Amino acid sequence: MEEEKNNQVAVNLKTTIFQDGERQDFEFVEQGNLVKMSNGLYLRFKEHQDDKEVAAVTIKITDEHVQLTRKDEMGHQSRLIFNEEKIHKTAYQTQFGALKIEVKTKEVNCEIIEDDNSGSLMIDYELYTGGMIVGEYNIRLHFSA
Repeated sequence: MEEEKNNQVAVNLKTTIFQDGERQDFEFVEQGNLVKMSNGLYLRFKEHQDDKEVAAVTIKITDEHVQLTRKDEMGHQSRLIFNEEKIHKTAYQTQFGALKIEVKTKEVNCEIIEDDNSGSLMIDYELYTGGMIVGEYNIRLHFSA
C-alpha cells in the first residue's frame, strides 16, 4: 500500500447508543490524520476522555464499505464493517475472550470533499449476539483540515 497524502484534520464524532430502553450520547472532538492510499481513505485519531487517551480509532472508507477499527487502552479491539447489503459477522475482544457479534447496517452515507480534506460520515446500525439485539447505534462524524 502506497501512502499518497497525509493531512491533519479536526474530527468531530457523535455517537448515540440505544440499549435496553436507555439512550447514551457521546461526543469527541479530536485531532486526526486523513491518509489517502490506493485501497481507500483512512481517518485515524485517538479518542480521549477526561484528557486521557482511551482508544485508537481507524476508519477506512472504500467504494464497497466503511470499516471502523477501535482498540482501547485495555487491549480490547473491535473491527466493524458497515455495508447495507450484508450482515457482517465479527468478534469483539474482551477480557473474558471473544464475543461473537453481527453488524446489521441500516444506513451508510459518506460525503468526501478530497480537494478540501473534509467530509462527513453517517452510519446507523444494529449489533446482535446470539440472535438477540444488543443495541442500536448512530454515528455522525465530520472532519476538516
